[in-house]
Amino acid sequence: MARWIVKVIPLVLSLACSRGAADSADEGPPGLLEGLRERSARVLAHDAYGDGATELVYLEQGWGPAETLWFYHADQGSVLMPYDTLLHLEQVGSEQPFVSPEHMTRFRFLNQYATPNNPDGLPVGFARHDDQVGLTCAACHTSQVNYRGTAIRIDGAPALADVAGFLREVEAALRATLADEAKLARFAAARTGGGADEAARAAARTSLQATLAWFSDYNAANHSTTTEGFGRMDAIGRIINQAIRFTSGAQNSLEPNAPTSYPLLWDAPRHDYVQWIGFAANAEAGSLGRNAGEVIGVFGRVEPRHYETEKEARRGYESTIDMNALVAMEESLRRLQSPVWPEEVLPAIDRALAARGAELYEQQCVSCHALIDRADPDRRVVAQITGLEVVGTDPTSARNVADARVPAGMLEGAVSPQGERYGAKLTALTLLGDLVARSLAKNPVAVGRAIVNAKRHELVKTPKQGDHPRSDSDPTVSLQAYKARPLNGIWASSPYLHNGSVPTLHDLLLPAAQRPARFAVGRWEFDPHKVGYVSDGEGPFVVDTAVKGNSNRGHEYGTQLAEDDRRALVEYLKTL
Repeated sequence: MARWIVKVIPLVLSLACSRGAADSADEGPPGLLEGLRERSARVLAHDAYGDGATELVYLEQGWGPAETLWFYHADQGSVLMPYDTLLHLEQVGSEQPFVSPEHMTRFRFLNQYATPNNPDGLPVGFARHDDQVGLTCAACHTSQVNYRGTAIRIDGAPALADVAGFLREVEAALRATLADEAKLARFAAARTGGGADEAARAAARTSLQATLAWFSDYNAANHSTTTEGFGRMDAIGRIINQAIRFTSGAQNSLEPNAPTSYPLLWDAPRHDYVQWIGFAANAEAGSLGRNAGEVIGVFGRVEPRHYETEKEARRGYESTIDMNALVAMEESLRRLQSPVWPEEVLPAIDRALAARGAELYEQQCVSCHALIDRADPDRRVVAQITGLEVVGTDPTSARNVADARVPAGMLEGAVSPQGERYGAKLTALTLLGDLVARSLAKNPVAVGRAIVNAKRHELVKTPKQGDHPRSDSDPTVSLQAYKARPLNGIWASSPYLHNGSVPTLHDLLLPAAQRPARFAVGRWEFDPHKVGYVSDGEGPFVVDTAVKGNSNRGHEYGTQLAEDDRRALVEYLKTL
């Protein structure tokens, strides 16, 4: 069934988009056909942060409307909350729907018109799984850049979404509904099969209480003194906490105090190693394992078991993860290309200045950030892994992963995928690896498809490249490093460094002491000269680089250039 859905949904969307392109915009529901022509994207003329747009464009990235729209709402197996609850929940202090476009824009989710696979017009990255709704990777890996009233949607680029803020606000809205009889009555009447009688309200109350208990537990377990804010999340920390929740309980959660920017997705299937720390190989079934871990982080559920023997363990773990959809998504991403600077919207590139910058790039950057042809069907990406002491950037994310030891919980004494017995404590990646490996074992057909695809594209496991630490006795030593990648499309991925601690490319080329110590993030308006989102002012969120996990130091490459040369290098980076 899953494979059928994967094939049919893009076809349905393709037909819908074709009809929309052929018909006049004033036929059908207002905005619907126009929205389909623009991949259903919906923009607001005014928003809470002053970043409205009246026009929208998509860039040529190798995807058509069908691929984009499928990616936006493909069910990966996330089960965050009941679908009806999200659809009919009201905002705190208001009768307006929580999912109204104006409200969801406050979290920097990207609004959409209704489409066949998104009939209620939920934002990018929300997907239905049976009677539940959850997030997909599109929520964090689709961005928008606004410039003078025109919005540019960019598939695969890091979003500005404040996911943690959204989760806290859902909890507050659930509490408000339970505390207000009028809100509860409206919610009960709006639900599928609901009504206005006491029985309907009682059923609604029971459902809301169960959902609130989950959100309250999750938000408390992931509380941190380092606020993630817009465009960042301690994704690995939160994924590990979900693994802990399934095996020993949320009370053993680790503090997620190492926010990282959402990585770029274009060319991700072509990398030998992925993740900011470069610990995940794409060879064999590696891509499927990495994506299964992502689904665990965005609220997929896994049911681990204590297996005493290898024979028992072959049964694997039940989960909500849709492995076939993940394989299809990885192959679709293989066709996604990085965006080219749109000179029809943004100011034209100064080609003479960029040519001067190209020479500087060869001198300062290319040894770590190789140049590739975005359209080459055989392009490959070899990650350059650099040790913490060399690159000098904030070490919190890498050290958290390397140092974390977590309770084995129900897995203590069980057989591992390597045939050993688990002790009372495990490394965090060992625990996560168990859940991923056993979930994959339950889905051998999807695993086989992933392996065949890796071989077909000649993805093989090779030694890591670059100046990174190694130890024969302690494999966690190699985790204390960060990965560099090609910079094609880098103009569309601010803020910069792995933790989003530098607002623009121009600032990144300054000595660390001269970079902004505090800056605003969350605006969509773009600064084409410094190359990054507008970051002055005090909102909607301020990144304080003095806070743990937020350091903007390190990566002092090209930082001694004269200002004219710095401008030339920035101009060249726009061309990548």
